[in-house]
Amino acid sequence: MRLFVRTTLTWAIVAFVGDTILGPLISIRGVAPDFSIIALVVLALAAGAGPATVGGFVLGLVQDLSNPALLGLQALCKSGLGYGLGSLRGRLVYGVPLVEGLVVAVSVFAHDFVFLLVQSNLADEQFMMPLVLRTIPVAVYSGLVGIPVIRLAELLGILQQED
Repeated sequence: MRLFVRTTLTWAIVAFVGDTILGPLISIRGVAPDFSIIALVVLALAAGAGPATVGGFVLGLVQDLSNPALLGLQALCKSGLGYGLGSLRGRLVYGVPLVEGLVVAVSVFAHDFVFLLVQSNLADEQFMMPLVLRTIPVAVYSGLVGIPVIRLAELLGILQQED
């Protein structure tokens, strides 16, 4: 029970405090790391596919409330990403920063790719420009910021190998 509470508090704090307070403080030329996906990676590696799917849906639904025109798109993208990341649990070697950073970066890229694909209705200028100018820098920055967050989660005892 303690591990569940610790895991839930960690990913919720990383997602909401990171996106609202820390993200704007450490943004570089308007590019801030995506703390909601970093939190989803921590949750998926700590708890598995089921809780990560539900957590991704909750995170996405909260973010969807700010954009009613696309209500449900963030929830769909994040719940699918949570399931995919949860399936990686047990297949990754914890403690390798390059792997953890790549998981976060690829997760941000995959989420934004699907989101932009649906949002743009396959119009080239509405898809390619944000993908190149926003998604790739955010993915790289999130991967770099995600490494110490995942290290901290491992130090707190949240990330443990599956039995």
